[in-house]
Amino acid sequence: MCKKYQSCMLRTRIACHIEEGGEEQGRVCLTVAGGAWYAVFVMRKVLLLQLCAAFALVLPMCEQTGGPLPAGSIRATDPEAEALMQKAIEYRNNGKLGKAKGELRELLSEHGLAPNAPQARFMLAELYEQMRDPREAFKQYGKVVENYQNSSLYEAALNRQLAMATAAANGQLQARVFGMWNVPMESSVVIEWLEAVTRNAPYNEMSATATSVLADYLVKQEKYEAACQVYRRLVDNYPDSRYAPGAQMMVAKLWAASHTRGDQNLVNLANAQEAYEEFTLRFPNHPDAKKAYEEAKNVRRLLVQQELEVGRYYLDRSKEYTSAIFCFESVIRQKKVNPEAAREAEKLLARARQAVAGKTPAA
Repeated sequence: MCKKYQSCMLRTRIACHIEEGGEEQGRVCLTVAGGAWYAVFVMRKVLLLQLCAAFALVLPMCEQTGGPLPAGSIRATDPEAEALMQKAIEYRNNGKLGKAKGELRELLSEHGLAPNAPQARFMLAELYEQMRDPREAFKQYGKVVENYQNSSLYEAALNRQLAMATAAANGQLQARVFGMWNVPMESSVVIEWLEAVTRNAPYNEMSATATSVLADYLVKQEKYEAACQVYRRLVDNYPDSRYAPGAQMMVAKLWAASHTRGDQNLVNLANAQEAYEEFTLRFPNHPDAKKAYEEAKNVRRLLVQQELEVGRYYLDRSKEYTSAIFCFESVIRQKKVNPEAAREAEKLLARARQAVAGKTPAA
């Protein structure tokens, strides 16, 4: 036998020990040294087949023994966890919420894999709600959502989170400070809650509802750019949702309103026009489709008027006559959109051309 083969054999140790007495089959242990996998690649086919046969014979025997369950397994029953749950229920029914909370925390700490662990976590969240601690309640409902997705309580926990976040956004949910004063939830917390629901909820009406509430809340907080992005996300992710048409309309309105809030950037008006036109394409049968079409026309008319004013600025203020001519000619080409602006542009265009020729003053 070659030295390399002997080295491989030394690295592979397989020992099966069968203890006599007690149970009929006894307890079997199989130990494979770290070099077993290396040996598989270099040993002869006969030895490889022998190893496979040894595993096939010994592992079933190990599974039949009465040893402890592997780590991470969930027991079918857990009497200690059940006893803790019964104590918690009794304390809660008697109004002893603090003691009930203690029993549930012990259950979750010591018996996290018990069958009643999801129920314990959900009940703990309910207790925190009763104790006027909405932040901790939301957190505990979140743990149900994250850790027990196959539980019947998964959807119930999501619904409670959505209800709490919506109430906070509407100013109906308050937090207690120092156990004495009730104050509205901070905007950062409300936004975080609603974002959490949209992340965890599946792509259905629940997630669309949370997204809509979030966008509306951002408008109330005067965070218009962020709100516009969330409305846009709602339309893209949930185009068939009942919230989608309203969200698309809000995108257009926010872009248009940015012009009246002092941002005279023509790009914002162009975005508003595009959003109104997109509404008519996405929702042609919606009752607001005609309104969106008219609003798109109004925005186009306003865009032409703004281009006229830009040309006037070039002509009268900055004396950039070439740029003024470019603007006036563009306005004239859009005569059907804004006839009044086009007529004014024709007069101003003549002045600009005279100024370029140096014949008469521009003013």
